[in-house]
Amino acid sequence: MAITVATAPDSWGVWYADDPRQVGYRRYLAEVQAAGYSHTETGPYGYLPTDPHQLADELAAHDLALCGSALVHTLTTAAGLQSLIPRIHQTCALLVAMGSDHVVLMDDSDRVEQNMPRALDMASWDQLIASTLAVARVVAGDYGLKLLFHPHVGTGIETETEVERLLDDTPGDLVGLCFDFGHHAYTGADALAFMRKHHARIPYYHFKNVDPDLLNRINAEKIDFIKGFQMGVMCELDKGVVDFTQVVAFLRQIGYDGYAVVEQDMYPCPPDKPFPIARHNRTVLARLGL
Repeated sequence: MAITVATAPDSWGVWYADDPRQVGYRRYLAEVQAAGYSHTETGPYGYLPTDPHQLADELAAHDLALCGSALVHTLTTAAGLQSLIPRIHQTCALLVAMGSDHVVLMDDSDRVEQNMPRALDMASWDQLIASTLAVARVVAGDYGLKLLFHPHVGTGIETETEVERLLDDTPGDLVGLCFDFGHHAYTGADALAFMRKHHARIPYYHFKNVDPDLLNRINAEKIDFIKGFQMGVMCELDKGVVDFTQVVAFLRQIGYDGYAVVEQDMYPCPPDKPFPIARHNRTVLARLGL
C-alpha cells in the first residue's frame, strides 16, 4: 500500500491555460519540487507543455511525474458534450504518452451566473449522466484510462444526495469519484463519513480543507462560492473542519494505493502566496507519515 502525495496547479492559483495573473509553468514546477511533491496534475490543458517530449523533459528537470488531468466543461447540454469530446481525446492522448491514468471531469454549467436554480431539472440531469457515460466510454474504450467525476460546489453535483445519485446512475467499472474533501465539507456534509461509506468508488482523492469560521460567514451572508474561495475559505489542511489524521488512518486501514492530490482553491492570488502554503501542507502530511 502506498499513498502518493501530489499537487495541482490549482494550488498555485492556476485556473486557465494562459492568464497574466497566474505564475508561469516553469516557476510552478520549480516550486512544486521545492515544496516536496513528486507528482502534479496538468492543470488546464495548455498550461503545461502539451508536446509529450517537451513535457517529459520539463518534468524530469524537476524530478516530477504526472498523476492525472482535470477537465472542466458543460455537461448538461448536448452541445456541451459535442464540444467536450475533442478535448477528451486531446487530454487522453497526452496522458497515455506520459504514462498517466486519471482523467478527472467536472461540470461547468453556468446556471448560477444566469440566475438559474443550481439543482438540475430531470432533463439536465439526464443529459449530465449521458455526457458522463459517453466520455467514460471514450476514456476507457479508446485509451484504457479511468474516468473520475469530481463533484464541485456551485454545480449540479454538489450535495451529498446528488453525489450518491450520480453513483447510483453510473456503473462503477466506468465512472469513479475524484473525492474532494473540501468541496464536500463546504456543503455541510460529513466528508469523513462519506469516504468511509463509498471508498470502493473512490480511487483518487483531492486533499482540501475548509475554514469553519469563514464558511459560517459565507452561509450567513449568502456569499457566492467564487468570492468565498477568494476570501480563503479553502484553507491549509490542518486548519479546517476535516481531520486529516483520521483520513490518513482510514486510507491505511483499507490499504489505499493511489494519489492524495493536495489542492487549495485560490484563484486569483499574488504570485508569492502559494509556495509557503503548499510547503506547509506537504509538511502537515509528512507528519502523518506521507
